[in-house]
Amino acid sequence: MKPSPLIRKTALVALLLAAALFLSGCNLVVKDPVVDARQVILTVNGEEVHKADFTRYLDNAYQRALEEQQMMQQYGYPAQPINEAMLLQTTLDNTAKDRLLHQKAHELGLDALTQEEEAALDEQAEADYADILEQVKFYYFMGSELEGEALDAAAAQKAEELGLTLDIFKESARETNLHEKLHEYAGRDVVISEEDIQAAFEARVEEERARYAENPAAFGEDLSNEAPIYYSPAGYRWVRQILVPLSDEDQGAIRQLESEERSLQSALDSAKAALTRYEELVVSQALSPDDKVFLDEQAANLGEQAPRLKELLALEGLGEEERAELDTLKARLPVSLAVEEAGAALTAKQEELAAKKEAAFAAIQPQTDEVMAKAQAPDADFDALVEEHSQDPGQPQTGYAVSEATTAFVPAFTQGAMALEKPGDISQPIPTAYGNHILRYAADIQEGPATLDSVRETLREELFETRRGETYQELEAAWLAQADIKLYPERMKD
Repeated sequence: MKPSPLIRKTALVALLLAAALFLSGCNLVVKDPVVDARQVILTVNGEEVHKADFTRYLDNAYQRALEEQQMMQQYGYPAQPINEAMLLQTTLDNTAKDRLLHQKAHELGLDALTQEEEAALDEQAEADYADILEQVKFYYFMGSELEGEALDAAAAQKAEELGLTLDIFKESARETNLHEKLHEYAGRDVVISEEDIQAAFEARVEEERARYAENPAAFGEDLSNEAPIYYSPAGYRWVRQILVPLSDEDQGAIRQLESEERSLQSALDSAKAALTRYEELVVSQALSPDDKVFLDEQAANLGEQAPRLKELLALEGLGEEERAELDTLKARLPVSLAVEEAGAALTAKQEELAAKKEAAFAAIQPQTDEVMAKAQAPDADFDALVEEHSQDPGQPQTGYAVSEATTAFVPAFTQGAMALEKPGDISQPIPTAYGNHILRYAADIQEGPATLDSVRETLREELFETRRGETYQELEAAWLAQADIKLYPERMKD
C-alpha cells in the first residue's frame, strides 16, 4: 500500500527533527563537531564505537520505528509513541552485540571470504538493490513523465535519500553471511539421532490428530499448502476433475454483473433499513432533530393523512381493511418508493445475470458433452482425459482432498464431490463461476498416521534447526557474559 504524501512528509519532518536532536543535543553549548563526533559511546573488549558511527545507527533505528508507526496508521491501528530512551538503550545493546559477534567471527576465521563468495554476495546485493529501485519507482514515480536513464537516476537519488544505497546492501549481504556462518559454527556438533526423530514423529502425529479433530478443514488446507502430513483424519477423499471453463470474456462479464448485483442488493438493504427506521420513529416519543427532519421528509407525500398512518402503525391486531389502508399509505412514503425502485433494479440485474450465465454455459455445452461422452465410455481413462481436456493448471496430480468439512472450494464443487458414492464414480457436469466441472471420486484417503519414512528428512531438518538455534543462543549468551562491554549513553545527550 502506498503511503500518503501527508504521512511521508510527516515522517520525514519527524526524522529530520530527531536527527537534529541526536546530533545537536538539548543545550546551547558550542562544541567542536569533530571532537564531539570522536566521543566513545561504547567499547567491546577494547574496540571503540564513536559518536559519529553510533548516531548513524541510532538514526536508522529511529527511521525504522517511524516506518512501523506509518504502517500501523495505514492499517487503522493507533501508533504508539516512540520511546527514545528505550530506543537508545536497544541500539546500544544491539551495536555492542554486533561488534562482539564480528570479533568472534574473526577469532574463528569465519569472516574471511573467497573471491567466489565475494562475487556471490555482490551479485545478491545488486539484485536486492535493483528490486528496491523498482519499488521506489512504483511508490514515488508512478505517473511520472520520467523514463529510461532519467527515471533510473531519479529513483537512485530517491533511494539514497531514504538511506538505501548499493553499499548498504553489500554491507547487509556480508552481515547476513557472517551470521549464517556463526550459526553453522554453532551447529557443527549437533547430531540428530533416530530416537530423536521417532519421538518427534510420535509427538507430531498426536498434535495433528488433535488439531484435525478440532478443525477437520485444516487437513485439506495443509495439503494445499504442501505442508508435511503426519496424520490423515477420516472422511477425506481424492477427487480429480476435468474443468471445461467459461471463456475469459464471459467470466469477466459475469463477475461484473455479480458485482453490480451486490451493489444493488446493498441499495435494497439500505432502503429497507430506512423504511424500518421510519416505522420505528413514527411511533417514538423521543426524537432527535435529525429524526424529526427525516419524518417530515417522509410525511410530505401524505399531507393530511400522515396522522392516520401514524395511528395505524401504532395499532395492534389490524383488521383486513385497516391492513389494506396501512399498505396503501406506506406505499406513498419516499422510503417505500425507494424500496420498490431498488427491488425492481435488483430484479432486472438478476435477470440480466441469469441470461448471461445461460448464454455462457450454452457456449461450452458442446465441449462439455464431448468430454462427458469420453469419460463415461467403458474403457475410459479419466486421468488421461484430465491431461488432455482439463483446463485447471493448479490441480495436483493426486487430485483435490475433499471432505464435508472442506471450505476451500465453492460449495457446488464440494457438494458434488461428496455426492459421489464410491471410488470410480463420475459426476454430471457441475456448473460454477469457473465453468463445468466433471468430477471423479479417485480414492479414499486412509485415516491414520503417515509413514515415518515420508517425513523423516523433514523432521531431521526441523530438529537440527531447532537444536542449532538453541546452541547458538547459548553460545551468544556465553560470549556476552564473558565480554568486557562498556556503554556511555549519557554522551549522546551532551
